[in-house]
Amino acid sequence: MALSEHEKKTLEHIAQELERDDPKFASKMRSTPGQVPGRHMAFGIFATVVGCLVLLTGIAAGAPALGIIGFTIMGAGAYLATVRVASLRIRRRPSSSPSIGTAELG
Repeated sequence: MALSEHEKKTLEHIAQELERDDPKFASKMRSTPGQVPGRHMAFGIFATVVGCLVLLTGIAAGAPALGIIGFTIMGAGAYLATVRVASLRIRRRPSSSPSIGTAELG
């Protein structure tokens, strides 16, 4: 559902006030996100693989504590690898099918 002219004007007014009150934050919100930083993605994938190896080592050695540590590392790595991707998906507007809506969450 598209915004009415009144809603568009209200949002523009809010954006102008934000720009005046906190220009640094407004600039950060205005900038369109690029690609996912490669460092975060690579480190997350690396941590996930290392965590998986630690988990399997813990299982093979019969050490439950090592398995729990490996699982934790694996989960943290997966989180790091995907957290920025999820925020990018939320910020994008759907390009087709106006029945879905065009609201931005982030």
